[in-house]
Amino acid sequence: MSNKNEKEKKSRLSAIIPMILLTVLAVAILYVTYLKDTPTFRFAGRFLNAADGGNAIRSRRVKSDKPYSLTKDQKYYKDLVDKNNINVLIIGPDQSGANYDTLMIASIDDTNNDIKLINLPRDIYIEYSDSVKKALKEVWPSYSKSKGIYKINAAHTLGKKINYKNSKGRFGSPEFDFTADLIEEVFGIYIDDYIFIKPSSVRRVVDYFGGVEIEVPYQMKYSDPTQDLTINLKKGLQKLNGAQAEGFLRYRQGVDEKGKYKSIGDTGRKENQVAFVNAFIDQHMTLKNIGKFINIYNDLDSYVTSSVDTPEKAGDYGKLAEKLYKNNFTKSSETIECSNVNLNGVYYLKIKTE
Repeated sequence: MSNKNEKEKKSRLSAIIPMILLTVLAVAILYVTYLKDTPTFRFAGRFLNAADGGNAIRSRRVKSDKPYSLTKDQKYYKDLVDKNNINVLIIGPDQSGANYDTLMIASIDDTNNDIKLINLPRDIYIEYSDSVKKALKEVWPSYSKSKGIYKINAAHTLGKKINYKNSKGRFGSPEFDFTADLIEEVFGIYIDDYIFIKPSSVRRVVDYFGGVEIEVPYQMKYSDPTQDLTINLKKGLQKLNGAQAEGFLRYRQGVDEKGKYKSIGDTGRKENQVAFVNAFIDQHMTLKNIGKFINIYNDLDSYVTSSVDTPEKAGDYGKLAEKLYKNNFTKSSETIECSNVNLNGVYYLKIKTE
């Protein structure tokens, strides 16, 4: 095997893991279970034969070592996951790529064979500490005038502005390190890895698999030319193509069948997103889709960026997926309990605290 071919296959192996986690390990399960005779699998075998992928992932954990508290002791009122769970943060930006539209944690419990999806509403209010505000004011004096700056979906912007940890955190990125440390402080969830889904990827992935059948709970009709977003879905069971699926996942407000304004807010949207992920897994994690998985496998770098960026890391997640599959893993979800608040004319969601 030439060095060029080996490098290409290593790159592809490390690229497959973000999609594995995007579809909650569906790709890896098929990859590990059914593709054992392919040249790619034989190349990957030396990485996939680790005794326990979950323990290998946990062994890479490092103490967060924050330079200061990020919030004014803001903590969610209950534990959401076991401390030994492996947690992957899935980030979906808006069409511009500037703001985070989706923050979803896939929490993998390899002891009880469960994968829990936790959606963090993007409007969650973050009560930043004086240390964060001081650091931010030094580089951005007028930051407080920016609408919605205290929402969790703007956390990455703050981290980048203050150059959090000087790019020397565990992910080597001020925005991802700040977001991960913030989630750990507020929700007690250590982020092992992250996936950043590039804009328009959802459309391409869904079309690759021929659509997703799902019950649309109500009419979804909304238009925003500035975001190149048009949503027009009728209530009822139907198969969504890529563009329709993106609309289903992004819908927050619009008009109902009678032409009246309707808003489901961030909470309603998160419920729809969890339902969609579950439907995708149930419908497409099948033998007949092996060819489609291979196509995505060959084109994955154009969809996502991730901290799972070496063959060794990819192998650990592949082994973890194999274990979950053999033990008939289950799926669950968790809804963050919040209340609506209005602060200085801006809509926020305030989490239930201790």
